[in-house]
Amino acid sequence: MHFIAKQTGLALCAAILCAAIPARAQNPEKDERAIRRVATYWQQDWNHHKAEALADLLTEDADYVNFQGFWLRSRKQFRDWFTGLASANPSARHWTTNDVSLRFLQPDIVVVHITWSVSADASSHGAAARTRPGISTWVMVKEGSHWKIRDAQDTLSP
Repeated sequence: MHFIAKQTGLALCAAILCAAIPARAQNPEKDERAIRRVATYWQQDWNHHKAEALADLLTEDADYVNFQGFWLRSRKQFRDWFTGLASANPSARHWTTNDVSLRFLQPDIVVVHITWSVSADASSHGAAARTRPGISTWVMVKEGSHWKIRDAQDTLSP
């Protein structure tokens, strides 16, 4: 009886340990390409003011802190914020991705740093156009076969 309990305990411990160890990525190059595509879609959707498509790059429960320090706590809050931003002045902002670097923490979790600039058109009052450089930090997770942004923070560079 003691032997069976011991074997059951060992089997349970082994199962827990196996579940805690993430599986190796099947194709890390494919995952990296997919992650970089998300950054490309981000730029395209931002520049075309596609709030729904942009929001779909985030998980449902995503946290997003924009460069003004507003903490948006869901995909819906992000979509609503971006819709307001885009409708306030549809031609006012253009996103340019300059560099994307990534580091896998686990096969299904990656940290992405993106350097970017956002430019604003000249105002109707004659003010010159401004370009603001920045950096974003994304924590992305793999949901099924898709990579999604779970957490993001934008920071303006000095």
